[in-house]
Amino acid sequence: MAHRKGQAAECPVCHRKRGTYDTRERTWRHLDIWQYETIVHCAVPRADCPEDGVHACRMPWEVRPSSHFTALFEAQVIVMALSGMAVTAIAHLVHETDARIWRLLGKAVAEARDAAGYSDVVRVGIDDTARRRGQSCISIMADLDGQRVIAVTEGRDKGAVGRLCGELEGHGGDRTKVQEVTRDMAEACSLGVAAEMPQAVQTVDRFHVVQLLNRAIDHVRCAKKRRQLAGTKYVWLQGKESLTERQLAKREELDPAKTHLRTARACQMGEALQDVYSCAGRESAARALDRLCSWMMHSNVREMKTVARTLRKEREGILNWWKRGSTNSFLEGLNSVVQSVRSAARGFRSIAYFRTMIFLRLGRLDFTAQKKLACATH
Repeated sequence: MAHRKGQAAECPVCHRKRGTYDTRERTWRHLDIWQYETIVHCAVPRADCPEDGVHACRMPWEVRPSSHFTALFEAQVIVMALSGMAVTAIAHLVHETDARIWRLLGKAVAEARDAAGYSDVVRVGIDDTARRRGQSCISIMADLDGQRVIAVTEGRDKGAVGRLCGELEGHGGDRTKVQEVTRDMAEACSLGVAAEMPQAVQTVDRFHVVQLLNRAIDHVRCAKKRRQLAGTKYVWLQGKESLTERQLAKREELDPAKTHLRTARACQMGEALQDVYSCAGRESAARALDRLCSWMMHSNVREMKTVARTLRKEREGILNWWKRGSTNSFLEGLNSVVQSVRSAARGFRSIAYFRTMIFLRLGRLDFTAQKKLACATH
């Protein structure tokens, strides 16, 4: 395509018809036609505006002035990424390098986030998830009312909350308007929320309380099993007819019906925690929680004593659940999606790529601009 000599050019700043200063050759990658790579060539005119100076005109098929792809190509890549395809698979399918596809997605996500606006965010949840197996974690902030991810940062230290709040405010949000924060029982998160959003009510997520107790119960079971089964390999590998009297006595002693008293007590404490969450109001829940913590502290189960100390430390945050009823169930569901994204990509080379994919899949971003432009020009 070429610009006819003498034809007026529209200034991209004031949108008035101006004279043409010159033209410059540009190319855009378009969707393949009949499986052949398609490149759009155009001599792009530059408008000579007496008010705004010399500026290159916007072409109707490009999403942004710096884009190297047509709107239809960009919209197709976004649709494929939203469907769950890995970027390497997309790049192979459209015959492009994965680096260029990542740049395309990064710019599209950044523009969509700028247009989203988080000024109405008043309830947030904060949780962390593994970035890569055995490596550092990332912290995620989600809008509990809008059911969307609004901020992602590396690490899960006290400063991570400050970075999340900074990202929130960088896109139109206000940390001083946040009324409630649901979180896990990590001390760094608790201190970070208190420092960055002191006005917000902190609610300890029910899922993490139950998870803490379940892990302790499993630890009791495994520890009991290790202690009692030490040196009993051949008690189990031989038939009863081949065992000595001492080995038979040991096997009888290890009868499951007689050996799990500590585990049974730990399980009863787990059931008591469920009873706490069955309470109708905060006052009755507080009494039930205090009784449970006292029982744990007076038990002969070391793991349960550790749990009791944690529950007492987080008592107010746990009881705030009866005020608001907020949970991080949305975030816990997101974690499974985040991990599936990570698994599908076999990990990400950089945190920036991981962030881009999280916002793309879980940020509820609006890519209508790309889709409308693609439909209008093709």
